[in-house]
Amino acid sequence: MLALQDDSLFAAIVDNLSDGIYVLQDDRVVYLNERFAQLFGHGDAGSLLMRELDDILPHGEGKEIVGRIHAELLAGEPSSVAWGQPFAHMDGTPVWLEMEARRIRLNGRPAILGVCHDRTDCKLIGEAMHISQETFRLVLDAMHDSVYVVGRDYNVIYANRAMRAGAYGDVSSDPCYRICRGCSEPCPDCTLEEVLSSDKPVCREFFDEKRNAWYSTIELAVRIPGMSAPAKLGVRRDITARKEAEQRSRMLSQRLLHAQESERKRLSRELHDDLGQLLNALKIGFDTLAEDLRQPSHDVQDRLWYLSESLNNSIHTIRRLCAGLHPSTLERLGLAETIRQQCTQAATTHSLDIELKCGTMLGVRLESDTEINLYRIFQEALHNVVKHADATRVMVRLVASHPTVRLQIEDNGGGFSMEDYAELSGHHLGLISMAERVELLGGTFQIASLPGLGTAVTVEVPFRKAPPGRTTAAKGRPSLPYPVRGRKSLYVC
Repeated sequence: MLALQDDSLFAAIVDNLSDGIYVLQDDRVVYLNERFAQLFGHGDAGSLLMRELDDILPHGEGKEIVGRIHAELLAGEPSSVAWGQPFAHMDGTPVWLEMEARRIRLNGRPAILGVCHDRTDCKLIGEAMHISQETFRLVLDAMHDSVYVVGRDYNVIYANRAMRAGAYGDVSSDPCYRICRGCSEPCPDCTLEEVLSSDKPVCREFFDEKRNAWYSTIELAVRIPGMSAPAKLGVRRDITARKEAEQRSRMLSQRLLHAQESERKRLSRELHDDLGQLLNALKIGFDTLAEDLRQPSHDVQDRLWYLSESLNNSIHTIRRLCAGLHPSTLERLGLAETIRQQCTQAATTHSLDIELKCGTMLGVRLESDTEINLYRIFQEALHNVVKHADATRVMVRLVASHPTVRLQIEDNGGGFSMEDYAELSGHHLGLISMAERVELLGGTFQIASLPGLGTAVTVEVPFRKAPPGRTTAAKGRPSLPYPVRGRKSLYVC
């Protein structure tokens, strides 16, 4: 009864294994489980007993390999063999088996015990991975961008075709700084340590003097199979054409601004010299006409007075337009005095308390481009304060501190959140104009604001002094604060 139970237990275990098992003696199969029959597409394992293995295995090269291994085992050496090989089901479906056969003794005579494990899925996955890797390699090699992987010791682990084509050294043996830049030591701006110690990509732009080209790179730390330390994966793109286009765009913008300022200057002079003089002559004519008329009627006197006032208002309007188009004081007296006059006018017109500090700029003349652009930036910033800020107090600072000139306009108005500024800056023409003018001057432009706490516009540009012979600004103004006329207190220092 125990033997029957043991046989039943053995059959239950073996028939439910995922591996195929067979026992071969005298070239005939004396035992096989159901899984072995299924691996080769047979239905009933019992019908295969006592048949030769050649009749069970599908025809092909695999059958010959199995036969040769069995013969070597029965010959005495070795005692066991493990191998993998392709087979096919009886219907032709390919299958990849991992097999192991060992020599045993059954009923006192030599026999072979074999185990077959289906590795078809693993084989297909491996082939798919190989195809995927090969496809990925072809894609990387087809890129115009350079792709590279660098280890902590500056060795190049991988380089795509573009990287290899532009290398200064041997990719297989030279360090990255020799391959990328042709240097004999690590680059001064090397980002290896920064990238490997960060969990975020590192982006930058740099100029390669040897190639006379601009590049942008994005680099991040990655883990490479088989390596304990992280490596740096990078993509490098040649942006020389973009940089040249940006330079051409900046030059074009500069020429456009020059043309705009020249046209404003011409219109201002024509309005002032031609139309302004004509209106002045007409006003004088009306005034003398009123004196020449002997005892004119009250109606004529009123009409003459009205016409004279209208002409006078027109003259003031022309003068205001001329100052807005091109302030004559900018050429005659300089930036500091022009800003002071503008502050005086704004304080009177809009009831603002404006404080101006420009002590280091008194008597200083800058290049005309720097002066007119800084004035336009100040003009736009003050306009924004009057129109949008709802402020009562404004602080204007103009400071010359070599090698920069700093202009700051700060108010106590309503302010705004920087998130709103990010959305607004791309659509507000005034902000765009200020930023472009600062960029043309090679400076920096910053806006800081908080809701309810006001706004500060800060501009820093290179200090470029006016060439010799240019008209100097008016001097002699006191260096200490002094009041000027206006509805509110206005101080200049």
